[in-house]
Amino acid sequence: MIGVKIDIITDDSRRLTGPNLLSDYPGAVLEVFVKGISNKVVIESWNKHLAELLAKLGLDCEVYSRSFEGGANLGFRADEDMLYTACEINEAAVELARAELTDATPNDELVNLDYLNKQLSQERNPKLMVLIEGANEHQISYLVDDDYFSLGMGNACQVWEINDLPNPINLQWQTFTDIPVALITGTNGKSTSVRMCDSIIKAGGISAGITSTDYIRAADVILDRGDYSGPGGARTLLRDDRVEVALLEVARGGMLRRGIGTSAAKAALITNVADDHLGQYGINTVAELIAVKAVVARSLSKDGMLVVNADDQGLVDFFEHNPELIRGRICWFSLDNCHERITKQQELAEACVWLEADNIFFSDRGNISNIININDIPTTMQGAAKHNVANSMGAVALCYAMGSSFDEIAEGLRTFKGDNKDNPGRGNYFNINGVTLLVDFAHNAHSLSAVIDTVSAMPAKRRLIMMGHAGDRTDRDIINLTDVATQLNPDAVITAELADYLRGRELGAVPNLIKKQLETYEKVPEIIYADDCLSGAKSAIEWAEPGDFILLLALDQRDAIFDYLESIS
Repeated sequence: MIGVKIDIITDDSRRLTGPNLLSDYPGAVLEVFVKGISNKVVIESWNKHLAELLAKLGLDCEVYSRSFEGGANLGFRADEDMLYTACEINEAAVELARAELTDATPNDELVNLDYLNKQLSQERNPKLMVLIEGANEHQISYLVDDDYFSLGMGNACQVWEINDLPNPINLQWQTFTDIPVALITGTNGKSTSVRMCDSIIKAGGISAGITSTDYIRAADVILDRGDYSGPGGARTLLRDDRVEVALLEVARGGMLRRGIGTSAAKAALITNVADDHLGQYGINTVAELIAVKAVVARSLSKDGMLVVNADDQGLVDFFEHNPELIRGRICWFSLDNCHERITKQQELAEACVWLEADNIFFSDRGNISNIININDIPTTMQGAAKHNVANSMGAVALCYAMGSSFDEIAEGLRTFKGDNKDNPGRGNYFNINGVTLLVDFAHNAHSLSAVIDTVSAMPAKRRLIMMGHAGDRTDRDIINLTDVATQLNPDAVITAELADYLRGRELGAVPNLIKKQLETYEKVPEIIYADDCLSGAKSAIEWAEPGDFILLLALDQRDAIFDYLESIS
């Protein structure tokens, strides 16, 4: 169109080290944001220039792309010993496409073929690729990163420095074996499900290791605290000789940035998918986010089991339209014993889990088992916490697929208290001088609604909520979360500053946005500002009287808040 300015902006070029949204294999991908021209035209031009570059460099690679509103993901499959150069090749192809479509001169530094050839030659590691070929031939799992290469998992794992690799001829391939690996993903319930499964595995006397957004733990030893829900955490855990079973929390960000850390999972669980963290990496809708969460299915072995929440209609629709992603078996679970997916699975004698008369039932190959009454599972709060009933059902199926007995599953769920020791930050209750207090990590509308639904029927003289949000949340998200929180009809709201999570916003911007929204309500609660979450918790205790209820949405300083609450209990 005459007079329309064309913009093609490259963003976040990165390596994919495992199964990912666009492929089962490692590769390179980037986003382009497009204005004034169709995505299709940009993709076609990029594809043409990439094919020319790959041919000149002597490479034959699978190419893939994905269009989204305002741009596209562009990438291609690449060997593990050329991922950095693959990113530069991809950037060069986009630059050539940009120059062609905007009638501009390409940046010589980005498209220099001699430079790309030199980089490719320097990065190549033929010995590594021979080992990978051998591992694939012998059906042995391998893990590779910038510094190390390993074969096998757990106590059968052996690790070498990437520049000091062994001769494949000298390897005893039969000694490298795997451990059972489970992947747990979803918008909410991931960490709780991981910890529930850990309790079940322990009930069987087996040493489990877990990765999560809170820490990485091998057996009972916490290796480090922080967000280890990506492939780096997975590699660390799978190489630890203390781990007999691995439970890996897999978050959206890690899958989009790097892919999945392993291609040998025995089971995978998708808890649910809701509106959260949209607008990043070209994922703008819940439907697109579902496709991201479904990446865990790409990592399943051929005899693996995919466990999916049938009460999430988006997930049901996705797998109905993408059956090829179900590599092994699928097990549906539902709170509704008459759910279409449950009845169909029973007719097919396939695996399913459902709730009936307060009991969790499991069926597979025509055999029905009553696993446990939900009143015997502490985290369900006599069934009031429906989200933890669902989490329990997902854990039943996942651990069944991992080899746990029904007795072990029931015992693990029964002994998982869900307190600040078993499941910190997820539904932790305290009673302090007659005040009921709940600490929860609920950080999006879906999880917060589940918490509000659980506690809304609890009697209380007065109610207080402490809330605060990271600065990368949109104004719409923060307003929506405020609306959800106030469904509890609080008498007071503490707006807590998250100074370490401003992420581009000014200090005070988020609390002020919450305050502004609260002031639009017919019943305006008392509004109290806190410099941080710990100060907010202390203010809440000072405000409260016997018979009151406090909900602390502790997105920061959680351990300090627990220490404080225990000190005054």
